[in-house]
Amino acid sequence: MFSKSEEKALKQEFWTNFGKWSSLKRKRKGKKKWLLNKTGVKGYRFKFENENKTVCVCLEIIDDNDVIREIKYEKLLTLKSIFDESFNGKLIWDKEYYSSPGKPVVRVYISENGFTFKNRDHWPRIFKFFYENMDKFEEIFNDYKEYLKEEE
Repeated sequence: MFSKSEEKALKQEFWTNFGKWSSLKRKRKGKKKWLLNKTGVKGYRFKFENENKTVCVCLEIIDDNDVIREIKYEKLLTLKSIFDESFNGKLIWDKEYYSSPGKPVVRVYISENGFTFKNRDHWPRIFKFFYENMDKFEEIFNDYKEYLKEEE
């Protein structure tokens, strides 16, 4: 069991190490930083999550307007078969997910249970899970970015 300050320091160490590790891999492939909040398409963001023994890579539609969020979701759904092929049907499509401050978002994600940043032995597996899945998300998103922008 960790104190709050120890857990905070370990979490920071985890993310720092993941950032360095993934940055080196991406540079070798000629890629830059992860898109995350800078997708180039209004209302979309990517997230890595590592909480409560579950790791998650997410694409979220975060528009505050319910109607616009629905339109964006319907457009994203037209690409579902492409996502499903790349992720072997393992993506979860949650039209009404509530983010930590209780804000409604659309969340498309892949998760895996049983891993935590609190166990350094899990880090290589988490890093690989994060990297491989975010890379797939970004590749599809970049291929269809202009299509997704049409609703802006």
